Amino acid sequence: MTRRKLEFTGHMNERDFPHIVELELPPGGFRSQGLEFDAFHRERGIPIRRGRGRHEVEQFHVRFCFPDAATADAFQKRFDGTRLTYSPSKPGRPYGPRVRYQRSYSPRVVGGNMTPADLRRLHEYMLEIEKVAVVSDEMREVVESEWPELAHKLPAKDDGRASQ
Repeated sequence: MTRRKLEFTGHMNERDFPHIVELELPPGGFRSQGLEFDAFHRERGIPIRRGRGRHEVEQFHVRFCFPDAATADAFQKRFDGTRLTYSPSKPGRPYGPRVRYQRSYSPRVVGGNMTPADLRRLHEYMLEIEKVAVVSDEMREVVESEWPELAHKLPAKDDGRASQ
């Protein structure tokens, strides 16, 4: 579960801090350089932001993300990495969380105006109940036109219809 969180965080860091320096991970790791990375970031008063790592054959690459080009260039010169700039993988699609499709309702006149919020509440109510005892002609029309799959919950047309 942690692995997925790190993948999302790395992607967001690359998106929000597009100046990237990619370093090859040496066989023994960054043991001696870890403190140097900390010192570099501390000198500039910025937190360490890691991007997405990547594998290339048997070599692993680690990405460090920076808010500006000057800082990324200084990091590259000091630690001998490859300078990159983030670009979205799918340029046509906006980034960010996906928005769930929500049906939009246009206002309707039913004994006064019904707002889209009123229609949403009515729909939720119709989903919750088992059967409606009495309904006006206007409300029947709304339910039958907006949610025909819920019309079976309405009383028969000549039974118990209110004459409003």
